[in-house]
Amino acid sequence: MENEITFPEDRFVVYEKLAKVNFAFLTEKYGFCLSNIEKIDSRYIVLRYLSERVFVTLYYGSPSFELDFIIGRIGIEDKHNNEGFTSGDLVFLSDNRKWASYKLYSAHSYENLCKCLPKLAELLESYGASCLEGDASPYEKMLFEKKRKINQWCSEQELKQSKKSASIAWENRDYSKFIEIIEPVINALSPSEKKKLEYARKHL
Repeated sequence: MENEITFPEDRFVVYEKLAKVNFAFLTEKYGFCLSNIEKIDSRYIVLRYLSERVFVTLYYGSPSFELDFIIGRIGIEDKHNNEGFTSGDLVFLSDNRKWASYKLYSAHSYENLCKCLPKLAELLESYGASCLEGDASPYEKMLFEKKRKINQWCSEQELKQSKKSASIAWENRDYSKFIEIIEPVINALSPSEKKKLEYARKHL
């Protein structure tokens, strides 16, 4: 186990070397150049690649030593606090079931880094071609999906809060308050919650 975790040299030095090899297609195929490398102590390392129209940022660092990239159009995704798109966003463009259960890679060990970094590069090279060329269409699709997920998350949080407040009203036998809170989300109620609503209406 020790040999699997131990790096032959500083983990960020190892990452930099491996990243340059695995993401060589950025420079060789798409005309990117490595513009700068940023290291912050033993916390993380960032490699930033630029073409005329697109930036790609490779990231590896604490607290979970996650591997990821951020891609976007220069002058668009890097402006106005828009952070660009990650590997998770790019997976949305894939119709390959191989990536259906994709989760962000974490590489605490040298073994995992050597195994996961090529997979991350494969994802970008296989499904990010049009993004790397600066085409607008895939960015618009990812932005639409990103907004949809944010709206879905907000709706889920609002529903969770509504049910929590309704539960308090129910425990206090404040049936009018319970009805006021729960009726707007009636379509999202479970059978048992609908029965409570029926009960509350009968006991106003």
